[in-house]
Amino acid sequence: MQNLSVQQIQEIVSKATKISVAEIKSPSRKANIVQARHLSMHFSRWYTSLPMLKIAILHGKDNHATVIHADKCISYDIRKNENLANVYNAIKEQLK
Repeated sequence: MQNLSVQQIQEIVSKATKISVAEIKSPSRKANIVQARHLSMHFSRWYTSLPMLKIAILHGKDNHATVIHADKCISYDIRKNENLANVYNAIKEQLK
């Protein structure tokens, strides 16, 4: 686990997905924005030492279960969606 900030991860996800950080933190339920938010939460969970509630709050949410859900969704979706898997791997490379 590396010691990155959630803000750094949000910036990297924003560039990779072409979704602004403001949109990632917004309450929008548009599929592409939700997917970017899920990516950001997933990587924040594994690349920061913050508790899940803090990660959720920094993404505009108020429950740690949102981070757990995002993590499960991304883990499942990258096996089914090749485009998402490519974006996921590109982000992962930038986080190293």
